[in-house]
Amino acid sequence: MIYRFSVGRLECVVVSDGQPGPPFEPRLEDFFTPESGVPDDVLRDSCQGRSTLTCGYNCLFVSTPDGTAVIDTGLGASFLGYGEYIEPLIGQLDCGMTSAGLSQSELAAVVFTHLHQDHARGAIWAGKLTFPAATAFAHASEVAFWSGSVDLPSAQPHLEAARETIRMFGEKLRPFEYDAEILPGVHTLSAPGHTPGHSAILLQSQGERLLCVGDTFYDPLQLINPAWATPWDLDAPASVTTRRQLLSRAADEHLLIHAYHLPFPGLGHVQRNGPTYTWHPLDVPNNG
Repeated sequence: MIYRFSVGRLECVVVSDGQPGPPFEPRLEDFFTPESGVPDDVLRDSCQGRSTLTCGYNCLFVSTPDGTAVIDTGLGASFLGYGEYIEPLIGQLDCGMTSAGLSQSELAAVVFTHLHQDHARGAIWAGKLTFPAATAFAHASEVAFWSGSVDLPSAQPHLEAARETIRMFGEKLRPFEYDAEILPGVHTLSAPGHTPGHSAILLQSQGERLLCVGDTFYDPLQLINPAWATPWDLDAPASVTTRRQLLSRAADEHLLIHAYHLPFPGLGHVQRNGPTYTWHPLDVPNNG
């Protein structure tokens, strides 16, 4: 699936790497961590009949004056821990790129919001870089964290993919800082918590803007309840602070949002309702 749109002069294409169904879809009752303090009855009422999390993998391609970049690269050939159950449902980025007229060999840049395997593993296929000519970008704290001693149990499933990404790109990996323009019209924003160097990306051109939130939220339930963290947030309190800050800015500035894990294409707006928010997805066709 692909969806084309533009942000000013920046031509964009969302390409789905797949949307795994059962048995991968986690149960919502298992999704929010005990540390979030979500009573079972509150969670049950909030889910309004839903039992599982529907997780998309929406990779965003952006044509800049310096060439085409992709923001996050999908799951690639495998997702560690799920094996044959999930592999037929993922790794669709290549087919989507072909449909969109995009060439792996000509891609100029890969921008990682963070280095979890479901965002980074698609950059490597069969032991080689998927995008051989591309320069990679990730926050300096993200690179330092995964390159060091990682003891957190929740980080272990992602450790191999993160280190392989860092090793394979080598000198072509450029660590960035927050509040930097890493490519024309592509700006980095502070969004730590999910991982130490988790970043949001702001596209800006001719007065139009798009906020890529990465894994700031997985499900609209986290807009209704911004304090609800997940098992994958390495620093839950920091992730809650980030979520509240980005949602507040997006609502106040009427920003179009790209949410990596919401159902395809992950584009929409948020509306403030007191301390909570409502997700309004764009009603879009597959226009590839």
